Amino acid sequence: MNIVSVIKGNKPLILAQPHGGTHVIENVYHRLNENGRRLADTDWHIGHLYHGLVEDITVVQSHIHRYVIDANRGPDDESLYPGQNTTGLCPLTDFDGKAIYLPGKEPATDEIGERRERYYQPYHNALNQQVKRLITAH
Repeated sequence: MNIVSVIKGNKPLILAQPHGGTHVIENVYHRLNENGRRLADTDWHIGHLYHGLVEDITVVQSHIHRYVIDANRGPDDESLYPGQNTTGLCPLTDFDGKAIYLPGKEPATDEIGERRERYYQPYHNALNQQVKRLITAH
Protein backbone atom coordinates (compact mmCIF):
# COMPACT_ATOMS: atom_id res chain seq x y z
CA MET A 1 0.00 0.00 0.00
CA ASN A 2 1.25 3.46 -0.88
CA ILE A 3 1.49 5.72 2.14
CA VAL A 4 1.76 8.85 0.00
CA SER A 5 0.85 9.79 -3.56
CA VAL A 6 2.46 12.63 -5.45
CA ILE A 7 1.05 14.16 -8.60
CA LYS A 8 3.78 16.35 -10.05
CA GLY A 9 2.73 19.61 -11.62
CA ASN A 10 4.85 22.35 -13.10
CA LYS A 11 3.28 25.45 -11.57
CA PRO A 12 4.87 26.74 -8.35
CA LEU A 13 1.97 25.55 -6.20
CA ILE A 14 1.67 22.50 -3.94
CA LEU A 15 -1.61 21.23 -2.56
CA ALA A 16 -0.88 19.25 0.61
CA GLN A 17 -3.60 16.81 1.64
CA PRO A 18 -2.69 15.27 5.01
CA HIS A 19 -6.25 14.34 6.06
CA GLY A 20 -7.90 12.63 3.12
CA GLY A 21 -6.44 9.23 3.89
CA THR A 22 -8.84 6.49 4.91
CA HIS A 23 -6.42 3.61 5.49
CA VAL A 24 -6.18 2.46 9.10
CA ILE A 25 -3.56 -0.19 9.72
CA GLU A 26 -5.00 -3.41 11.11
CA ASN A 27 -3.10 -3.16 14.42
CA VAL A 28 -4.74 0.20 15.07
CA TYR A 29 -8.20 -0.55 13.67
CA HIS A 30 -8.78 -3.49 16.03
CA ARG A 31 -7.96 -1.25 19.01
CA LEU A 32 -10.38 1.51 18.05
CA ASN A 33 -13.72 1.68 19.81
CA GLU A 34 -17.03 2.05 17.97
CA ASN A 35 -16.59 5.83 17.84
CA GLY A 36 -13.06 5.54 16.44
CA ARG A 37 -14.13 3.06 13.77
CA ARG A 38 -16.54 5.65 12.36
CA LEU A 39 -13.48 7.67 11.25
CA ALA A 40 -15.52 10.82 11.78
CA ASP A 41 -12.59 13.22 11.48
CA THR A 42 -11.86 12.24 7.88
CA ASP A 43 -11.75 14.80 5.07
CA TRP A 44 -13.69 12.32 2.91
CA HIS A 45 -13.97 14.46 -0.22
CA ILE A 46 -10.85 16.62 -0.12
CA GLY A 47 -9.44 15.11 -3.30
CA HIS A 48 -12.65 15.75 -5.23
CA LEU A 49 -13.11 19.20 -3.75
CA TYR A 50 -9.78 20.48 -5.04
CA HIS A 51 -9.50 18.35 -8.19
CA GLY A 52 -9.07 20.56 -11.24
CA LEU A 53 -9.28 23.78 -9.23
CA VAL A 54 -5.91 24.86 -10.59
CA GLU A 55 -4.32 23.06 -13.51
CA ASP A 56 -0.78 21.69 -13.48
CA ILE A 57 -0.15 21.87 -9.73
CA THR A 58 1.59 19.38 -7.49
CA VAL A 59 -0.56 17.38 -5.08
CA VAL A 60 0.85 15.44 -2.12
CA GLN A 61 -1.71 13.10 -0.53
CA SER A 62 -1.42 10.94 2.58
CA HIS A 63 -3.40 7.70 2.37
CA ILE A 64 -3.07 7.00 6.09
CA HIS A 65 -5.97 8.03 8.31
CA ARG A 66 -5.30 10.76 10.84
CA TYR A 67 -6.22 8.37 13.69
CA VAL A 68 -3.06 6.41 12.84
CA ILE A 69 -0.91 9.56 12.56
CA ASP A 70 -1.93 13.13 11.96
CA ALA A 71 0.49 14.39 9.34
CA ASN A 72 -0.75 17.93 9.90
CA ARG A 73 0.97 18.18 13.29
CA GLY A 74 4.51 18.95 14.28
CA PRO A 75 6.69 15.89 14.92
CA ASP A 76 7.07 17.01 18.53
CA ASP A 77 3.26 16.79 19.06
CA GLU A 78 3.09 20.39 20.26
CA SER A 79 -0.44 21.82 20.06
CA LEU A 80 -1.14 23.85 16.94
CA TYR A 81 -3.96 25.69 18.68
CA PRO A 82 -3.13 26.16 22.38
CA GLY A 83 -6.24 26.53 24.50
CA GLN A 84 -8.54 25.15 21.80
CA ASN A 85 -10.00 21.70 21.26
CA THR A 86 -7.47 19.81 19.17
CA THR A 87 -5.99 16.36 18.75
CA GLY A 88 -2.41 15.15 18.86
CA LEU A 89 0.08 13.49 16.57
CA CYS A 90 -1.58 10.13 17.35
CA PRO A 91 -5.04 11.26 18.43
CA LEU A 92 -6.66 9.62 21.43
CA THR A 93 -9.94 11.45 20.92
CA ASP A 94 -11.96 12.84 18.05
CA PHE A 95 -12.47 16.58 17.64
CA ASP A 96 -15.52 16.39 19.91
CA GLY A 97 -13.25 15.10 22.69
CA LYS A 98 -14.70 11.55 22.61
CA ALA A 99 -12.32 8.62 23.05
CA ILE A 100 -11.47 6.69 19.87
CA TYR A 101 -9.60 3.74 21.46
CA LEU A 102 -10.83 0.87 23.57
CA PRO A 103 -9.81 1.38 27.22
CA GLY A 104 -6.14 0.54 27.74
CA LYS A 105 -5.47 0.13 24.00
CA GLU A 106 -4.07 3.63 23.32
CA PRO A 107 -0.64 3.84 21.65
CA ALA A 108 2.41 3.94 23.90
CA THR A 109 5.29 6.38 23.37
CA ASP A 110 7.42 3.87 21.47
CA GLU A 111 4.53 3.05 19.13
CA ILE A 112 3.95 6.74 18.45
CA GLY A 113 7.61 7.05 17.49
CA GLU A 114 7.29 4.08 15.16
CA ARG A 115 4.19 5.54 13.52
CA ARG A 116 5.99 8.86 13.12
CA GLU A 117 8.83 7.14 11.26
CA ARG A 118 6.69 4.79 9.19
CA TYR A 119 3.72 7.03 8.22
CA TYR A 120 4.39 10.66 9.11
CA GLN A 121 7.94 11.03 7.83
CA PRO A 122 7.30 9.69 4.31
CA TYR A 123 4.55 12.28 3.82
CA HIS A 124 6.81 15.12 4.96
CA ASN A 125 9.73 13.77 2.91
CA ALA A 126 7.50 13.84 -0.17
CA LEU A 127 6.42 17.42 0.59
CA ASN A 128 10.03 18.50 1.06
CA GLN A 129 11.11 16.85 -2.19
CA GLN A 130 8.39 18.67 -4.11
CA VAL A 131 9.21 22.01 -2.50
CA LYS A 132 12.86 21.59 -3.49
CA ARG A 133 11.92 20.50 -7.02
CA LEU A 134 9.66 23.48 -7.57
CA ILE A 135 12.12 25.96 -6.04
CA THR A 136 14.78 24.66 -8.40
CA ALA A 137 12.41 24.89 -11.37
CA HIS A 138 11.24 28.39 -10.57
